[in-house]
Amino acid sequence: MFKHLFFSCLLLAVVLPSAVWAAPKGEKVGTIREAHAAFKNNGNGNCAENAEWKDEAKSNTKFRQLDCFKTNNGGAVRLELNDNSSFTINENSLVVIGNLVEKDESGAFRIKLDIQKGYMGFKVKSKSGNEVDFTTGTAAASIRGTEGFIGEVKGIFYSSLKEGSLKVEMDNGDSIFIKKGQTIIRNKDKVVVLDLKSSGDPEFSRVLNDILADSTKTFEDLQKEVEKADEKFQNHEYVKTSAVDSSSVVDSSVVDSSHAYAPVTTESPVKTAELKAPQINFYSYDSLRCVATVKVSGASDHPASLSALADGSSISEVSVKNDTPKNVALRSGIHDYEFVAENEAGRSSVKKTLGCYPMKSFSVKIFGGKYVRLQIPPPPPGVEDVITQTLQFQIRVPENDPNVLKSVVVRQNGVVLLQERLSQIQNLEYQIPVQLKRGQKNNFTIEVIHKSGYFVKTAKVYEVGK
Repeated sequence: MFKHLFFSCLLLAVVLPSAVWAAPKGEKVGTIREAHAAFKNNGNGNCAENAEWKDEAKSNTKFRQLDCFKTNNGGAVRLELNDNSSFTINENSLVVIGNLVEKDESGAFRIKLDIQKGYMGFKVKSKSGNEVDFTTGTAAASIRGTEGFIGEVKGIFYSSLKEGSLKVEMDNGDSIFIKKGQTIIRNKDKVVVLDLKSSGDPEFSRVLNDILADSTKTFEDLQKEVEKADEKFQNHEYVKTSAVDSSSVVDSSVVDSSHAYAPVTTESPVKTAELKAPQINFYSYDSLRCVATVKVSGASDHPASLSALADGSSISEVSVKNDTPKNVALRSGIHDYEFVAENEAGRSSVKKTLGCYPMKSFSVKIFGGKYVRLQIPPPPPGVEDVITQTLQFQIRVPENDPNVLKSVVVRQNGVVLLQERLSQIQNLEYQIPVQLKRGQKNNFTIEVIHKSGYFVKTAKVYEVGK
């Protein structure tokens, strides 16, 4: 029904000739202020999701036009332009920084951001004169002086404003105007504008994205769930489990991470008339730094002990005398944790299954060299021409444990020869019998992904003469 949409915020989007975007390649456009569980490719045009992403995005470094960013589960990147306008690329997203052009002698510019996957928040200064163009798979937006977020998930486009205004124009001539405090949601058949108190809140974007990602529900059911989530969010019934400053890369098939925000669940504390038992809330955790953050309430009046258990065994215990958040060290790998706050009046606890995978480089060693040329005489007449070799390689991870790997894939001339994921990976050394074809190069690629998101790809070639 909707072939394309055009959005404008304060201004209508302007379609520019392609030549206008021709700025010098690689021009610096801003700074990466914070980055966790995120990777960056340097403007080489190789920004596909299945491309090789080796370079970790690093905080307080410059980024350039045509750079692209990819985030993992719980990952995020906060970018800042020279006028202090900021953009936050949220988890499981892929965004390409387009070309930057100066519009006039004052230095005001226009920058293009292509959201190929996922969602991002924005806060653009209204007095700078700068403009930002967003594109997704089904929509486009041009903004100036606006704060909110924009994204697309499972074919559903959404945008939400905390400040400013946005005009939506559809190809059938209809238009929808939204202002601050409103959120627009649309699929291929329907569109709705909701008045939400959480509109434009960057933390609410994660809640909204998770809800709309459920393709089993009808559009009407999703709308109702969004409205209920808005009320819960305003009542602080969600706790943060991933953010720019506390990222997670736990594989969703191992740990239940269906919501970036989840309702707080704690055991009911036992109370006495003399003093109150402490209460504990889980705030966030960083799977790369192996740290969880919890807050104990009620410790200012009556000191309490804060202890952590992993798989039922105590790993730490400290005394808490105030209500400030506390960091708790985690163990490497996946464990069932219980965080307990306790004093003479009683206890409260919260349980979480968390994965800790520090970002560490690793390598794959191929035995026998990466290029082998074979001269094998043809078989006698009537005998099948079968040429076999053993492809042998070793995955060298610092932990020396196959449980830290997410996937191992081996391809022969582009065809998957072996594919293992998670618990299927039982070894770090492989010996794979392979059949080769005569008179050509037989190309083998080996791809290994660590649960931290670190990715290694290598290759071996067998050339068999005629």
